[in-house]
Amino acid sequence: MKSSQGPNFVLCYICGCKFGSASIAVHEPQCLEKWTKENEMLPKHQQRPIPQKPTVINSSGGSNLDARNEAAWKSAQAQLIPCENCGRTFAPDRLPVHQRACKPKDGFKKPNPGTSGSKGNNKGAAHNAGPDSVPGMKREGTFTSPNKSPPKAKVPPGPKFILCYICGQKFGSKSIDIHEPQCLEKWKVENDKLPKHQQRPLPKKPEVVGGTGTYDIDAMNEAAWKSSQAQLIPCENCGRKFAPDRLQVHKRACKPKEGAASTLGTKNTNGSTKTSEGGSEGTGKSMPGRDPSPQRGPKTLVCYICGREFGSKSLPIHEPKCLEKWKIENSKLPKEQRRPLPVKPSGPVTREQMNEAAWENAKSQLIPCPNCGRRFASDRLPVHQRSCKPKDGSPPKDSSGGGGMGKESKPAVIKRPPTVICYICGREFGSKSISIHEPQCLEKWHIENNKLSKEMRRPEPKKPEVRPIGGKGTYDLDAMNEAAWKASQANLVPCPNCGRRFNPDRLPVHLRSCKPKAPQE
Repeated sequence: MKSSQGPNFVLCYICGCKFGSASIAVHEPQCLEKWTKENEMLPKHQQRPIPQKPTVINSSGGSNLDARNEAAWKSAQAQLIPCENCGRTFAPDRLPVHQRACKPKDGFKKPNPGTSGSKGNNKGAAHNAGPDSVPGMKREGTFTSPNKSPPKAKVPPGPKFILCYICGQKFGSKSIDIHEPQCLEKWKVENDKLPKHQQRPLPKKPEVVGGTGTYDIDAMNEAAWKSSQAQLIPCENCGRKFAPDRLQVHKRACKPKEGAASTLGTKNTNGSTKTSEGGSEGTGKSMPGRDPSPQRGPKTLVCYICGREFGSKSLPIHEPKCLEKWKIENSKLPKEQRRPLPVKPSGPVTREQMNEAAWENAKSQLIPCPNCGRRFASDRLPVHQRSCKPKDGSPPKDSSGGGGMGKESKPAVIKRPPTVICYICGREFGSKSISIHEPQCLEKWHIENNKLSKEMRRPEPKKPEVRPIGGKGTYDLDAMNEAAWKASQANLVPCPNCGRRFNPDRLPVHLRSCKPKAPQE
């Protein structure tokens, strides 16, 4: 039994998409206009002639829909452009996207893009012919060719580019003259910011002249590339080379391996390689970047309070501010955690020995965590203790003093402010807001009560009276709330089916789903 045939569709002869017999007339002019715009944006060797709408007439003089769609499909396929690397055909707007990832294989010949327009009909005929009908015909993807490899294309050479001898980037032959002075100016600014031992000589523009007196662009680019690579600065830890503005970013993550000297480390008079000193402390942390060797960067001094490195000129400015900050943070600590005033190391010592003493002094200012024993700055310890829990399920150690009592301190219970229950709706309110709420609640109650049927209307609720207790005239709040709760429950309306009680405005909603049970036989 044949399935019922769906509505007839017509193929667009430009894009090959399906459309209804009525909508195809609206689509084709718009599709042709879009095709014209895209065709004008293509290179001249890829531009195609305007597609002609095929006309198919059968023997009876009428139009055959299947034959028309077949001719439209061939016409649409003829508009596709073959890839120069793999030979597959694509729409003009999709070909550049494909070519980003499509690389030519070794020995693979590129197809001729100029044959897409003139030989489109032949291609369409071969497209419909089966592999058995044409000897030697092989098909892969959307490309069809009698040979294993498509014909080679005559691709015009692209625009020549020139490498900048400073940064090594590509530029056109006209824009390179604008770029190089700006790049050289930027190079000078960055070079002045570097330490003296890292500053480089001014790069010279290479000049390569061929035997005929003309410039050899390939040789010139090769010399420019070598010149730009010479401007890179090697990393002191791993030896990789970077631009000056990227070297500092790289150094944040590049650390020297333990026990291994820097790749650029220099040897001292004893023949041993100099590495970063420090790190003998049990914490396993070494002083960051302290090496007296001038190849390691400008000389720095360690602050004896915070342990950070500063230049020889900026350290006298930093230390008074750091000491003032230390005093403020120390005064906020509990008495048992307060530390004595740090003393600046002095005496006839070398810069390395002074930095080592300052580093040890700075570490002595750290406060140990009572749970794990790790040491932290005073302002970071509370942050750490939020997530640091003692092991073995033991209670956390008391770091706020008074730990010698041996008793676990009970958490302080925050007393809830007293509330008063409304005698109409049963909700809780503060002792001051209840007097504002009750008149509004009573007015709302009257409105809802008047909407009810006569047999369901209720008498107006009365505020319960609670006698004062004691000579001061105070009220028993619990007894008052108990009476108000009972009064509010009396205002609820029972469901005639299940007997549950509801507010008058909620009862109709409940009755929609509550059905009376069938009587038992």
